[in-house]
Amino acid sequence: MERPEPRKLDDEGLPLPPPAQGEVSRWLLRIMERGETVLFIAIALALLGIAVVVFVRGVHDLILAPAQEHFAVTVTQAVNSVLFIVVVLELLRTIVARLEGGGFQLQPFLVIGIISATRDILAVGAELSLGQVPLTRTMTELAVNAGVVVALAVALVLVRRFARLQRA
Repeated sequence: MERPEPRKLDDEGLPLPPPAQGEVSRWLLRIMERGETVLFIAIALALLGIAVVVFVRGVHDLILAPAQEHFAVTVTQAVNSVLFIVVVLELLRTIVARLEGGGFQLQPFLVIGIISATRDILAVGAELSLGQVPLTRTMTELAVNAGVVVALAVALVLVRRFARLQRA
């Protein structure tokens, strides 16, 4: 007795749906796949443009910072711009990997979360150094962001170890 051929699995280990039946269905799927690719390319180009604009603006603001502005504010804004660019480039990298045939990638989103929480920590630290916010709210915000960084870092380590185990 012949065994039925096992269904192929996607990148998450779930069975792929059966192929589309009929000429119209296959034609519609090809159009949707091409449309998805075009939109991903447009989004990638927009993200690249955003990264360039933020970089140019950040350098401009750093070099031509008003004299009356505190140094801590100027530096924090510059670091914030750089970290924002890294987040945008991580998103861009995820889209490029998707266009190159990779499936959903969790690691870049964990990295983005870590960077975003770190940006918040830096911003709160700058506000705290300038004495612009109440101490209780600031400490709560710092604690929450620190917890987010730790949780996402642990998740990132676990995802990377699991990926290594799967490859072995």
